[in-house]
Amino acid sequence: MEKNISTPKTNRKKWLLGIAASIFLILAIFPFALDFYLQKKLPDLINKKTPYKLELKNFNLSLLSGDFTATDLNISTKNTEDKKITQIKGKIKKIEIKDFGVWKALFSKSYHADQFLLSDSDVQIRLAPKSDKEKKASKKTDIHINNIILNNVFADVLNAEGKPVFTGKNINVKLKDIQQNEDDAKIPIAFKEFKIDAKDVKIGVNDFYQINSDQIFAANKTLDLRKFHLVPIQNPEKYNSKNVFDFASERLLAKDFNISKDSLIVSDIIFTQPDLKVTSTGKNIVEKDKNPKEIEMKIGMKNINFQKGKIVVLQADKDKTASVDNFNFKLTNIVFDKNTVKEKIPFRFTNHDIEADHIYLKANNLQAVKIKRISSKNSDILIENFQMIALGKSQNKDLFDINTDEIKILNNKTKYIGQKLNVQLDGLEIKTPEIKIISANQKSKSKKSNSALPEFALNMGFIKISNGKFSQIKLGKEKMSVGKFDVAINRIISGNEYLKNDLPFKINSHTVTAQKVFLDAGKYYTLKVGEVKNSGKRTDIKNLHYLPKYSRKAFSRVIAKESDLYNITVKKIGITDLNSKFIKNPVIDISKVDIDGLSCNIYHDLAPPDDNAARDLFSKKLRNVKLPMFVKNVSIRNSNLIYEENAENSNIPGKLTFDRFSIDINNVNNGKIKGRPTTITADAKFAFYGTANTTVNWKFDVMHPNDAFTINGNIQKLSAENVNLFVRPYLNVTLDGNIDYLKFDYHGTNSGIGGKFYFKYNEMYVNFLNKKGNERKLLTTVANWFVKNESTGEPDHVVIEKKRESDRSFFSMLWQGIMEGLKKYLI
Repeated sequence: MEKNISTPKTNRKKWLLGIAASIFLILAIFPFALDFYLQKKLPDLINKKTPYKLELKNFNLSLLSGDFTATDLNISTKNTEDKKITQIKGKIKKIEIKDFGVWKALFSKSYHADQFLLSDSDVQIRLAPKSDKEKKASKKTDIHINNIILNNVFADVLNAEGKPVFTGKNINVKLKDIQQNEDDAKIPIAFKEFKIDAKDVKIGVNDFYQINSDQIFAANKTLDLRKFHLVPIQNPEKYNSKNVFDFASERLLAKDFNISKDSLIVSDIIFTQPDLKVTSTGKNIVEKDKNPKEIEMKIGMKNINFQKGKIVVLQADKDKTASVDNFNFKLTNIVFDKNTVKEKIPFRFTNHDIEADHIYLKANNLQAVKIKRISSKNSDILIENFQMIALGKSQNKDLFDINTDEIKILNNKTKYIGQKLNVQLDGLEIKTPEIKIISANQKSKSKKSNSALPEFALNMGFIKISNGKFSQIKLGKEKMSVGKFDVAINRIISGNEYLKNDLPFKINSHTVTAQKVFLDAGKYYTLKVGEVKNSGKRTDIKNLHYLPKYSRKAFSRVIAKESDLYNITVKKIGITDLNSKFIKNPVIDISKVDIDGLSCNIYHDLAPPDDNAARDLFSKKLRNVKLPMFVKNVSIRNSNLIYEENAENSNIPGKLTFDRFSIDINNVNNGKIKGRPTTITADAKFAFYGTANTTVNWKFDVMHPNDAFTINGNIQKLSAENVNLFVRPYLNVTLDGNIDYLKFDYHGTNSGIGGKFYFKYNEMYVNFLNKKGNERKLLTTVANWFVKNESTGEPDHVVIEKKRESDRSFFSMLWQGIMEGLKKYLI
């Protein structure tokens, strides 16, 4: 009984062991069987189950080792007209994949291999358009190959639109120990050893750019590209950017090339005959604020060198706005990392060497700049033959036409520190500039800019401008010119904090000299100056000529109303400034004005219509000056004044002469500077008509509401013959006799003049003349019965009072006061 019971258990155990052994045998044999099956049937499976036709001579696949080898392989697309599938046509001598993770590829879609080899192949591929599902997919495919070897491969890979993704001939590639990096802030791929050799290479960067190169060679840490070209492949209007770039170089050579996950280090990069073309799209693209992940990579270059390069910049309408015909450019010790990228200039360098010829820059439709040559080595910059050119004419904007032989910038150490621009240089030299301004007929109002100025600091050793010329043209006529000017400024300091001051900079000292200065001084006058020199608080002017444009007769014809005609020359003027300001809250605050050798001729013709407008006295004229003004002292020496007045129907003009004229005027002001005296005094000495010594003292308070004043004068030994020079043209009379003295002590306001008049004379006779200048004897005899011919026994003085005519000047009122005194003595 026991024997019968144990037999079924033993059989069941044997049966289970048999099943297990069979399963193990099947699992052990399956890979080999599958290998054998795939080796025999894979081409047939591909031909039947895919849209491709495959032919191959030898084929070896091991699922266990992950090795795959095939030789003499031909592949092609069955239906070459179906654009929805990727079109493939290729001949492959040998393809080999080692240590491919088959099971990972099947179950986790992770494609890893130790090595991929492709030899003696010619492959043509046109990719199918991406499906909507592929477009939406954002997950990256996990692909990694440790080593890639390509030997003598011809490849032509196009996208769905027929544009190159990658094409090349005689491609030989050897990449070992490839390392990938998923961190976007670092270099995406690196390798320990590389060798690349290919011809006629085209790489599609994206939908807008393509890279072409006749030959690529990379080995032994050297990269050499021949006829490199970054080509835009769309029309400019299709780019969503401000500019389109087209860059070519006969050769791009990088030496001692080292690349890792977080750094790219290159000893030398040389661009031979680089040619950059930038074309504007005409779009105003505003970049939104970005917060990119901080860069964790470092790029370092010992030298970067551009040789015999060219640059051209075009607008959307192909109008050239900038160009450089030939440039050589070298930087040393360049660093780009997470620190420098935060700067305004995202890289640092230690030295530079720049040469550029025939530079052109079009600032706008009306102005352009041309430079023959720029050269800079390390810290010195030389600019030769700088030109700013006016390209047309403008009715509402000034244009500039500037030429200069040479501009030197010495020891330039300008750089950005953070976001702040630090301009630092030893000096700036400008030689023989010729500056011409073509002024607009009617200037348009400039709009105020609300944009804040960037942070900056300026520290400059000196500015020197030598042998300059300047002119201003308006409506084809010269309005201003300087025959020669020189400027020397020492130690200039500026920055944002200085912009609040009257002058937006500070200087230690300066000297400005201008010679042969011409100024169109308005409708009727021109101003010429032999020399102007300013050195800080002191300004010296030599040989000033303020001259009329018209003769006396012509002037009388062109003026609408009576007006004085001036003819003024001055040998020397010296101005000593005290604390004047000219930009923000301007103030004229002068210590002293010295005038030497003034010659002034004033001509007044009474023939034109009378000017009946009210005339303000000097105190009110000064009060009406809006600009705060104070001149402590004005001194005039060695001068002469002539006043001529031509009465209607007179044969000759009346004349007053003031020879050897000198005057001291104190406290010239308009009362708008607090704490300064407001009483103006003027003390003059001169020879009236060349012989009569005269003194005049004049005083008034500029702030007096009624323009009150006092004035006194003393004229000694005045000849009646001289008086006739002024009396005869008006009254057709002459006087004979001698005047011992004429004195007056007057006071007045804007209503009139009055005071004491003193006069001593003898042998005074009056002679009346007809229109032809002949004496009217009867009238002369009768008149002299009433004229007191001597002042003997006369009172010490007479008191006069004369009401002012509002349309007459202060000096006219004074003259009438003197005439009132004469009448009381003589008649």
